[in-house]
Amino acid sequence: MWVKNGNGLVLWLCGLAGSGKSTIGKALYEAIKNEIPNIVYLDGDELRDLLGHFEYDKQGRIEVALKRSKFAHFLSSQGLVVVVTTISLFDEIYTYNRKTLQHYLEIYVECSMEELQRRDQKGLYSGAIEGRIQNVVGVDIPYIKPNADIILQNSTQNGLEQKVQDILNQIKGKQ
Repeated sequence: MWVKNGNGLVLWLCGLAGSGKSTIGKALYEAIKNEIPNIVYLDGDELRDLLGHFEYDKQGRIEVALKRSKFAHFLSSQGLVVVVTTISLFDEIYTYNRKTLQHYLEIYVECSMEELQRRDQKGLYSGAIEGRIQNVVGVDIPYIKPNADIILQNSTQNGLEQKVQDILNQIKGKQ
């Protein structure tokens, strides 16, 4: 289920900042790690630090997302399962991933703007709306909602374990 024709699986969780993609991605990683040891979790911010890439305008976001995808491809081509959490809500990325990644599942973590603003722990959305912060996807950088394999509505109170189980069930159903 996790490896197909020698290629590991890339689970690409995308969504706006604060949507819960990292929380879900980490929980998904932990659930899979219990079954197989060859899994890697790539968080968007941590990978930016490793790459030394700190451009947040649209083009900078696309560039780092392509690097993230290439890194996921490198790892998955060696039979690893890669859980990626990232904003990268742009057609260029969706198209590139579907062409490049052999065993790929796109998961969109959808969350209403009202809920994102309510959760706004870092003041990202309030700062962007007030004009103090620029280059915020969903405010001054438009995004394109993906035609994802799985769409998780994360504005609701459905539990984390259930969301992870829903993803696992859909992975098993696609095998």
